[in-house]
Amino acid sequence: MHAPKCWWLGLTWLALQSCSGERIRLGDGLPVEAAAAGQGASGTGASSGGSGDCLPTPVLADEVLWIGDTWILIPGTQHTRVRDLARAAGALGPNEDYVNVGAPSADMAAVAQQYRTRESGSTKVKVIIMDGGTWDPIAAQANGDPLGPAIDGAISNFQAFLSEVARDGTVEHIIYFLVPELAAVPGVATMRPRLQQACTDSAVPCHFLDLQPLWLGHPEYTAADGIQSSEAGARVIADSIWAIMQDNCIAQVR
Repeated sequence: MHAPKCWWLGLTWLALQSCSGERIRLGDGLPVEAAAAGQGASGTGASSGGSGDCLPTPVLADEVLWIGDTWILIPGTQHTRVRDLARAAGALGPNEDYVNVGAPSADMAAVAQQYRTRESGSTKVKVIIMDGGTWDPIAAQANGDPLGPAIDGAISNFQAFLSEVARDGTVEHIIYFLVPELAAVPGVATMRPRLQQACTDSAVPCHFLDLQPLWLGHPEYTAADGIQSSEAGARVIADSIWAIMQDNCIAQVR
């Protein structure tokens, strides 16, 4: 059983340790090349992390899978900036990209199916980057249904998904990010401790990224529709995910 790295970051300028001991800043608008400059000269991205040196294992681009709902699709920088940081660090080739199969209006059961469809192919997944579960209470509210059963169902499906991934035996890391508390996204505060506990209990290392501390005091991180991330917010998500990947030697060698 593996406890996750919990990123309780209250300020977007908070510097995070990179693999070489230098630092990147979250959402500071630095060019990709500058943000990735903390990588070692060899481009291997070996990380000291918090518990000594670790040896990352090779991961191909198509073995890293993004799954979830519109929070990984809109505006899209969540995915493309992580890709660009990985390219600049040498963890991806100049024309390589990670696989993104997220879809709009995907509840937790549908998110799990996104993984299942990909894993059933010839290429097996080693790293999952995901959100998911918050569409369940959104749909319940829109239908006039109570939130409690929808939240319970989302948590149960997330726990079942984590168990399924463990049984499949190919995934080495899961990075799960929880959207911030927004008026248009009900139930986030209720879901947070239960989703985090599910990550803690996961047999596969599950790194829980809570966006709420990052969003505090930053209304510009939310898009004008009040339900999605803005471009600025997407950069913060991407930089936070990349910092987790660096600190835990996730997909740092191809």
